[in-house]
Amino acid sequence: MFNRRFLIGLTAAGSMLLAGSAFAQGQAIVGIQTVTTYSAEAKITAVDPAARTVTLTYPNGATSVRKVGATVANFANTRVGDMVSVGLEDRLSFVLSGPNTPTPSDRDVSVTVAAGGGQSVAGASASKSVNTWLVTAVDQSAKTISLVNPAGGEVRTYNVTTPEGQQQLPRVKPGDWLTVIDANFTVVSITPKT
Repeated sequence: MFNRRFLIGLTAAGSMLLAGSAFAQGQAIVGIQTVTTYSAEAKITAVDPAARTVTLTYPNGATSVRKVGATVANFANTRVGDMVSVGLEDRLSFVLSGPNTPTPSDRDVSVTVAAGGGQSVAGASASKSVNTWLVTAVDQSAKTISLVNPAGGEVRTYNVTTPEGQQQLPRVKPGDWLTVIDANFTVVSITPKT
């Protein structure tokens, strides 16, 4: 019979699997937190007011679902079919692996746990994407790093936001690979196109 202690233990084991799966082959050396803002033109193809998200379709046909930040006052006026200019903010945390340490392959890792006993059932689920990006440039004086996602997209320059990450910038070189360990993509403005 499953009990609460078993469920908590299984959930903790799953969390460790998620955290450790990215670096099973070597020790991470550097944690770097970054932020960048940019704008894009897109068509709104879905709006979820409860989750506070919009689905954006870009001119090249790519789509993305983005969380809309609390500072976007005109979110309630957003409608499917609107052509808009959106301000986007990407906050990413990366880890640089040591020399000769293979990077993890890109993948989605999911853990689902369920337990039941008597009349009740409990469960938990977690998922995490593991993605590795290529460093194209590092500017230590500006505290920036330029990266490209090999799966597609343009080179983006990110501000390194933490003092710890800024101290580690001299260790990062063009051609290095950084693995995303946390990502937060947010819409920070929506301006209707006329």
